Amino acid sequence: MTNPLAQHFEIGSSPASPDNAIGRQSKMRFSYSLYWATLVLFVLAAAARLLWLGDYPGGLNQDEASSGYDAWALLSEGIDRHGLSWPVHFIAWGSGQNALYAYLSMPFMAVGGPSVANLRLAAACLGVMGLWIFWRLGRRQDQQLAFWALLVIATSPWHLMASRWALESNAVPPVVLLAVYCLTRSKTDLRWLVAGSAVLASSVYAYGTAYFFAPLFLLCAWLIVARQRTIPLKWLLISGVAAFLVAVPIMAFILNNSFGSGHLQWGPFTIPKYPSEARYSGMFLPLAENGWSQIPKNSIQVFHMLLGAQDDGLPWNAAPHWGPQLWILTPFLMLGAGYALRARNLIDELMLAWLVCALITACCTSANINRINLIWLPSLWLSARGLWLLSGFTLWNKIAQFSLLAVGVFFTLYYFNSWQERITENFSPGLGESLEAIAAEAPPNAPITVTHHSVYTNSLFFLRTNPKEYVATAQIPDPRSPFATVNGFGRISFGITDERIFSGNYWVANRSELHKFPLFSFDIRTFGFYAAITRKPQSELACYRPLELSRFTGQQDHGSLGLNTEVDSYNFGLPIADQTFNFGLGVHGDSKWTTPLDSGSETLELGMGLSSNSSCSDGMNFRVLLDGKQVFESGKLRPGAIHFAKIPLNNAQQLTLTTSAGYHNRCDHGLWITPTIKRCTP
Repeated sequence: MTNPLAQHFEIGSSPASPDNAIGRQSKMRFSYSLYWATLVLFVLAAAARLLWLGDYPGGLNQDEASSGYDAWALLSEGIDRHGLSWPVHFIAWGSGQNALYAYLSMPFMAVGGPSVANLRLAAACLGVMGLWIFWRLGRRQDQQLAFWALLVIATSPWHLMASRWALESNAVPPVVLLAVYCLTRSKTDLRWLVAGSAVLASSVYAYGTAYFFAPLFLLCAWLIVARQRTIPLKWLLISGVAAFLVAVPIMAFILNNSFGSGHLQWGPFTIPKYPSEARYSGMFLPLAENGWSQIPKNSIQVFHMLLGAQDDGLPWNAAPHWGPQLWILTPFLMLGAGYALRARNLIDELMLAWLVCALITACCTSANINRINLIWLPSLWLSARGLWLLSGFTLWNKIAQFSLLAVGVFFTLYYFNSWQERITENFSPGLGESLEAIAAEAPPNAPITVTHHSVYTNSLFFLRTNPKEYVATAQIPDPRSPFATVNGFGRISFGITDERIFSGNYWVANRSELHKFPLFSFDIRTFGFYAAITRKPQSELACYRPLELSRFTGQQDHGSLGLNTEVDSYNFGLPIADQTFNFGLGVHGDSKWTTPLDSGSETLELGMGLSSNSSCSDGMNFRVLLDGKQVFESGKLRPGAIHFAKIPLNNAQQLTLTTSAGYHNRCDHGLWITPTIKRCTP
């Protein structure tokens, strides 16, 4: 397709002229270089979506764990955690969770097992599919448009983030994109109209917003395709029947939850009946109490998020100052939408109709970034169309492409660094490793106490609990709650109480609860934000004693050594990770403190981290030396982190504790927590 603006800047020449031959050679060189640029961009963008899925984001969000466990349960036993066989929609917490993503993740977990990376691989593949479809749709019209379309989606903050975690609602935009791709091909083959209609209907299994969006957009799509070519009634009926048949189970599900009294069984498939009000009824404002009055305010919020790159206050949905969509795309989005209105091009008209239908749906949905996620892909396409209009101006075109690429690179670097530090707590990093470590150490029938009730889905996923065991043993005080609390299942109990600490032997605790487990009586192994804890044998308790703090000598870059207090503080105690320890050392920045060791000392156990008053620190490194030789290094610990170590002393005569500051030593209030010596000889 010829760029409408570029037409006014072409210099004509006769076909036989030397200038025309030179022009053809230049165009060939240009096409060749653009081909390689496109290939490199696609490979890099795909790699950013596929690599290190188990580590970025670190840990596993509870919604991911919920759909991941139900998928694994269906694979292993043919039932979900509520005992239902192959449900069209999960009951999950009590008020529902969409099932399509779980089913898409099953092949990856069937091959590689229920790991974090395998659970997220379906999202990454959907993201890569989106890259390819954007490029392919652009390539069907113009080589420059293909590059712009790929560049815009490759550098999209929302698309990168959505491709790297297994939130089930993130499946709906790529499914609709696949449907649009099929519909664009129906211009030459009406079999693609049937395929596109069926794929679009399948989006209702991905997220509840599609219940309203899918039929609205399907009607618009049929009208748009009919303007491009004649559609015989037979093909329109076949397409309608295909969409209807695909959507029948979800329609039965909605009717059953509105008027039914129990689960329905269709062969191996289950149409579930929720024990409480369906979540979608409260999320879709026309069905919610006083919902119509909320629509105007909600609509303003939707357009702010679309045009102003604002986040929604949920840290896992958008990065600060970046938002879901780059604000620099806003004028080009408007330009692209205007072009789509005038050009009467099938792809552009479908994308514009998608955006309009998605905006109508979003305005009627209690908005946050993932609930209105249907608006992002068409807005990215129209932004690419607006940027494509620059392609007739060679210099400005190159400047714009390099600028957008640079912004995308900066965001990708930010995502894999600073944003991870901000977001990681919301994905419970270290919980899986702690659960696996304590399950491997505890005898088969020994009770295990796990921290807060909210991580019960993570516990199910990482412990690979048999769903039949869970159905038989789950302790749920209020099964009719839309977000039911689970107090325990099998040998797992949730909630660390003083009674359970006194009577139990095995725990998985959040870092904020570690002060309840003194090293004189417990072994603590830290993994990220969690720890696996075991009670020490009763016969060895007499061997453990606190390290004598008054014998330390040394120096540090600021202040004096704090005994049972942090540097420059008159308050007793060592505050760290939302708790206070009563025994240990407070140091600052670059420090080195040494103490002699008594003969017969076997092991040193201690914790370390930065004080809760160190929020402006850029991190510290903690090291342990024995007789001048380094035997332990923590790596850089950021504010809020806490780490425990167990170090064999090997008859060493001298112990040295050192710390080093990061790029600066501001707020570097380091803490050595409960240093404890094991010495069983008299």
